[in-house]
Amino acid sequence: MKSVAYIISRENLSELLEENLFAPILKGEHGVEVAAFYFVCDGVYHLIKGSRNAKHIKAIIKSEQTAIYACETSIKNRKLQNVIVEGVKIGILRDFYDATSDVHHIISF
Repeated sequence: MKSVAYIISRENLSELLEENLFAPILKGEHGVEVAAFYFVCDGVYHLIKGSRNAKHIKAIIKSEQTAIYACETSIKNRKLQNVIVEGVKIGILRDFYDATSDVHHIISF
């Protein structure tokens, strides 16, 4: 099966994430293996506890099939260290590279 990873860099993607990525992944209907998500720039706002997609992110983390990363710099600059969903890995691009070294495609939104 092909594998992908996603880089999420924009805040205004809630519908796309919820309906086209998170829900199908959680139902096992996405069609490819998702190795990791990397949230960067304003994309880190999707990781705030209580946000529209927080419950989906928690469920994906709990499934232990897909790694969820947040850019350390983006989190720090927006002062979000204490408000993101538990279990999100804070890291740098090198961490994302390590998690995605064998994926077929990296898709950026």
